[in-house]
Amino acid sequence: MSFPAEAPLDCPLCPRLVAYRRDNDAAHPDWFNAPVPSFGDERARLLIVGLAPGVQGANRTGRPFTGDFAGDLLYGTLMEFGFAKGTYGARSDDGLQLVDAMITNAVRCVPPQNKPTPAEAKTCLGFLEARIAALTNLKAILALGRIAHDA
Repeated sequence: MSFPAEAPLDCPLCPRLVAYRRDNDAAHPDWFNAPVPSFGDERARLLIVGLAPGVQGANRTGRPFTGDFAGDLLYGTLMEFGFAKGTYGARSDDGLQLVDAMITNAVRCVPPQNKPTPAEAKTCLGFLEARIAALTNLKAILALGRIAHDA
């Protein structure tokens, strides 16, 4: 099976994650509640890979590491080292831009208790492989956490 670099917003591949997305959508219809797409520069030399969207962070905002403490730390660090510009306002429309970097997740949908199953991580691997292949200038991958590293 050939995967695109981004999961479709109605991705049906992991039944448990689909059910959890639907539950979140019913409880919070104004949230993103879909597979979170990668964010950043398509010509990036640096790819940062996280575990999965946080329920009140990226699942809410639709942008990786946006809306939670991890994002405050990550985006501040990226700005300090020239990989981001603009203002990080913890929302997807804050105008922040990545420079020569992209952020994605090993698992694209929010998992219950932030714990995807091994099968879910394996199912999403095709999207990560396609994302990596699409970054023709890629020089380095920074994996944040064991699941991201293993992917």
